[in-house]
Amino acid sequence: MVLKSHLASQTTQRALLPADLPILANLHDIIKARVNIKSIDVLRTQGKLFVKSTSTDGVTGITICNERMDYLIPILQGLVIPFFINKDARDIQTIVDLVYQDGRNYKYAGMPFSNCVGHVELSLWDLLGKIHNKPAGQFFGKVVRREVPMYLSSLTRENTAGAEVAFLARRLAETGAKAVKLKVGGRMTSEESVPGRTKAIIPLARKTFGDGITIYADANGSYQPDEGIAVGKMLEDYGVKIFEEPCAWEDNSANKKVADALKKIALAGGEQDTSLPRFRNIIENRVYDIVQPDLYYNGGLLRCIEVANMAAKAGRGIAPHSPKADPMEAAMLQFASVVPNLEGFQEFPANAGKQPAWYGPHFDIINGKLQIPTGAGLGITYDESVWKKVEKL
Repeated sequence: MVLKSHLASQTTQRALLPADLPILANLHDIIKARVNIKSIDVLRTQGKLFVKSTSTDGVTGITICNERMDYLIPILQGLVIPFFINKDARDIQTIVDLVYQDGRNYKYAGMPFSNCVGHVELSLWDLLGKIHNKPAGQFFGKVVRREVPMYLSSLTRENTAGAEVAFLARRLAETGAKAVKLKVGGRMTSEESVPGRTKAIIPLARKTFGDGITIYADANGSYQPDEGIAVGKMLEDYGVKIFEEPCAWEDNSANKKVADALKKIALAGGEQDTSLPRFRNIIENRVYDIVQPDLYYNGGLLRCIEVANMAAKAGRGIAPHSPKADPMEAAMLQFASVVPNLEGFQEFPANAGKQPAWYGPHFDIINGKLQIPTGAGLGITYDESVWKKVEKL
């Protein structure tokens, strides 16, 4: 099934041939010797949590943790990490499949469990990439892009329409970005912190930015179907290209009602979803035109590429949820390097501040784009001083 008419120029207009899809290479052919996972540690330094995997040969793989992990450490350390220890990291696909089935782990299915798996999995891609001396994405085949066009993501609903549009206009000029995403609704409620903000911000943004800037809108599940349809039609009137999560994220039938009623705007969603069968249902039933799994919440690179391939076979696009401007953005960029049906612009927080000196490369939008890291693994290097004083959890 094709996307709606305004997306006609996108590669997602056609179903991709199987040869186009990213497929994991045989890691035993690429890395000849066993890569025994000796330890996986949770560390705190620089005010951040990290997952660090270490092989018996002393090679390490690292990922910074998202803000959810502070509340999930018992699951990570009690159920996920032990399953990976003393296994061969080259068998990562089998390990990730089986950790969901081990013992009673399936009883913990959902974002908290998958988020823990995702952190471990991504730290192992960093480790394997360092052994192979290649970026992690290249284990999945052909590199299809080396830079990614980004949109500036508004992360607040608490200011006025005028203040938000003025801020985004300044950031557009500073970054050269050609797209923005505005928050609409009240986040899981139609009641807005600033009454009338949604009706004001969309026409003001279009008038201020002009037709050369692409606008997306994100409701974060604010509406009932009838409300979502009404807001969606208003968005269509102003040429907004994507409407994200109009209704509660778990209510596929409500979101599908909105999708069926709107003709000139694409619906997107899936950032909270962690079930592959649920993603298949979303794609097959056209709940959304564009799916948005999170590289961490959804369990890592392997599972997100599986979702991307499902979407590609149905002629749909994928735009992973990743409102980050720190080393967590590296996972999305490795994914983007090999996924041909990446849809439109990708997310970058408009309020990103100055990045610290203890890691590199920094993620700065230049001429509207981010460069994909070319270093081994996830492509992030850390100043060694970071690891001299750490708290091991």
